[in-house]
Amino acid sequence: RVCPAPCEEHCRRDEVDEAIAIRDSHRYAGDQVLKAMLDEGVDPPIPFERQAPSGRRAAVIGSGPAGMSAAFYLLIAGHDVTIFERDPASGGMLRYGIPQYRLPKVEVLEAEYESVARLGGRMVTNAGLGRDFTLDDLTNQGYDGVVIAIGCYDTNTLGIPGEDAAEVIDGLEYLRTATLGLPYPDHAGKRVVVIGGGFTSMDCSRTSVRQGAKEVTLVYRRDMKDMPASGEVHEAIEEGVTAIFQAGPVRVVVDDDGAVTGVEFIRMALGAPDESGRRRPEPAPGTEFTIPCDRVLLAIGQGPELDWLAQPGNEGPVATKQKRLRADAVTFETGRPGVFGSGDVRIGAATVVQAVAEGRRAAYAVDAYLKGLDLSAIRTRQTLAEPQPEFLSIVPFTSEVKEPRYRMTPLEADERNHSYIEYELPYTREDAVAESTRCLQCTCEAIGFCDLRRLGIEYGTTLQTLEPQHHQGAGHRSVTENRFTGVNHDYIRDDSHAFILREPSRCIDCGRCANVCAEVVGAACYDFMRIGFDTLVTTPLDMSLNDTPCVSCGRCAETCPTGALMPKPRILEKYEVDESRCILCGICVDACPYDALRDGADIELSHTSRSEPMIDLMSLSAVERETEVTYIARERDWVERAAAAGRIIDKGRLLPVLPPTVAGLSVGNGQSHGDGHAHGNGHGASHAQHE
Repeated sequence: RVCPAPCEEHCRRDEVDEAIAIRDSHRYAGDQVLKAMLDEGVDPPIPFERQAPSGRRAAVIGSGPAGMSAAFYLLIAGHDVTIFERDPASGGMLRYGIPQYRLPKVEVLEAEYESVARLGGRMVTNAGLGRDFTLDDLTNQGYDGVVIAIGCYDTNTLGIPGEDAAEVIDGLEYLRTATLGLPYPDHAGKRVVVIGGGFTSMDCSRTSVRQGAKEVTLVYRRDMKDMPASGEVHEAIEEGVTAIFQAGPVRVVVDDDGAVTGVEFIRMALGAPDESGRRRPEPAPGTEFTIPCDRVLLAIGQGPELDWLAQPGNEGPVATKQKRLRADAVTFETGRPGVFGSGDVRIGAATVVQAVAEGRRAAYAVDAYLKGLDLSAIRTRQTLAEPQPEFLSIVPFTSEVKEPRYRMTPLEADERNHSYIEYELPYTREDAVAESTRCLQCTCEAIGFCDLRRLGIEYGTTLQTLEPQHHQGAGHRSVTENRFTGVNHDYIRDDSHAFILREPSRCIDCGRCANVCAEVVGAACYDFMRIGFDTLVTTPLDMSLNDTPCVSCGRCAETCPTGALMPKPRILEKYEVDESRCILCGICVDACPYDALRDGADIELSHTSRSEPMIDLMSLSAVERETEVTYIARERDWVERAAAAGRIIDKGRLLPVLPPTVAGLSVGNGQSHGDGHAHGNGHGASHAQHE
């Protein structure tokens, strides 16, 4: 809901038409979890194994996104966690700085925070650092570690004449008063000017419209594309906000009684880029103009409140030149042992998702500290190469069918102008599924175990830079694009096989797949083809893997070091065994990665691990034949091997071993071609289901 979706800027679906709606899809999935929690009392799914209680206590100061994220992961690590919040309710900026129509408080925020409470986190409200307690107090109360995540609430000022007039209002405080139930400044019928271009300025503008302001004018000193909240400008304009770009305030105009009558601005020309990468606005002399108004809302950024640093009992932590809490960017340590800083208080005002990430990383460092580990190990681990490559376009997208992006439907502007209900209607299930099918699945599933990437870093085939940081000598190693950018192959991806996905462009001709397939499995589906630069390990004559003796064992994908061969992601379906077509080969049992057919009363086959280099003799009995048929999975000479083992073979009833993609299976439609039953050993009939 409040994420600016930076991931969508890098989505490769944009090369076809539009990026995948990643944020909206995540919102749908998250809403389903919250609905199950609220309506059915289901515990939230936590994709982590919670560790045993450590006996250590941690205090988290601040219940905004960074603080609650740190608390969550510290609880997962087994620590006892108490969160201290200065306001009457938890949430920090999420509760007090973001309006209800963008982030519902009960339906979403409180439901999200319930997961922390269910893990055992305790919340203490109306408890502010420096106002109600000190760091010494926490130490005396037995807390072993402290995370300071108090956010940024001190609004910046313009430093222009007239700024101290009563009608010039702190935009963040304006939003806070609404959530706290305090009277708003009366904007009904007033002309309001909002200065700023971030999310707070947009919230101030749109809230003023909902209050019944006569006119609302948003003024920003850069152009629209440089606005941090540019995605909301069009919605604000629909609601009646007038937006003026490339204009900076010169002075607030007041009358003889000190009442605001307008704001004088000057046009800005965009000069050379500044440290943020955006073009620096420069005043253009002689272009001054005045906007008449009755109220002025300032939303030009904010910083942390650090007055508590000078108070007795809070010795140790210090501020930076930028007036932020000084904390190591890797270990999050401050100048006081056991005290860590995280979130906006350390990095300055940022997005919610950045704060959540900060909290998680800080929790890892605090966990190491509480367990008595050397924090230098944290530094080593977090300063290792974190690849951020400029991907070469190795997958052609020109053949992809253009499909419009599924968009969430907003309420009509006239309806949302007078309402504080959430203004964007969520996806339906059908919309969410349809949008997910637009994904190109372009990610490499070998990430995390790709030998090629590791060796590329070690042997210098990628450009590396070690960028010095200013936090106690740490450095960050960044990995950029491949420096060998000459001729490269652009083979067509083959996803025709039910189990194996082939990406020939990633093949480095190591031959592992050919060796394991021929020497271990006995199928010989791969070999070296062509010569020179065009050499490629592939199937004979580049035929489909379906047309080879492949038994779908997955050994080739397991041994591939680069992701050229990968287990294919599959949507699980229900299959019914058609007895009239079953040849009792057992490949389905052996190939199924979920062990769905491992044991049963009707089909009995000894289970073997897929990680073992060889498969032992296995047997399958069928009620209609008296002779026991034995075989060795994935071996072409299974008859001879079985005979050598002393097994009796009914050679008159032998059937070939076929791939599991045998035509005639009924997939998930409830129909079968035989009687729908798999019989074995005289037991009662049942449906054998797998995947």
